[in-house]
Amino acid sequence: MRRFIVLITLLFICTSCSQEANFDSPVYSGSKLKIGIVGDKPKIREKNISFIQLSMEDILQKKFKNLDSVFITKSYLKEAAKPQYAKIYLQSPIPFIFIESEKVYLAFIDDQLSYEDAHTIKSGDYLVGFYKDTYFGLGLHNNIKNEKTIQDCYSRLFVILERFKNTGKIIIN
Repeated sequence: MRRFIVLITLLFICTSCSQEANFDSPVYSGSKLKIGIVGDKPKIREKNISFIQLSMEDILQKKFKNLDSVFITKSYLKEAAKPQYAKIYLQSPIPFIFIESEKVYLAFIDDQLSYEDAHTIKSGDYLVGFYKDTYFGLGLHNNIKNEKTIQDCYSRLFVILERFKNTGKIIIN
């Protein structure tokens, strides 16, 4: 009886692990997107995405108008939350995406709130986006952080950005 329980337990564990590794994660295959990035480019699966390196100074000078979106990576989030950027995000003609932010989107659009003082994200979102009056977040599959779940998160984001490019609205299905 004991062997049977051990066998069932091992089978359950193996099945659970294999399901995590084999979730459906379609690669974005829509139109080409041109994305500005402050920080290191993410490792993505898509070939139809081009990244244009930007600095926070470029953001201040609004050198992003011909792009589909701007990503700001984790190492620049504290800088990105400084008061001089809030109005830029609020008035931007394109969505801003904050990668791996531990803080809610208000840290970036409220010029009275510092990154340190903003509320911690409780939703588990890996990517936090903001455009005009719309906040959106995307989490990792089952909140597991690995290469496949991160790439899946970016693929889902690219679908949202393509819809934005075509409609001017953030539409999340």
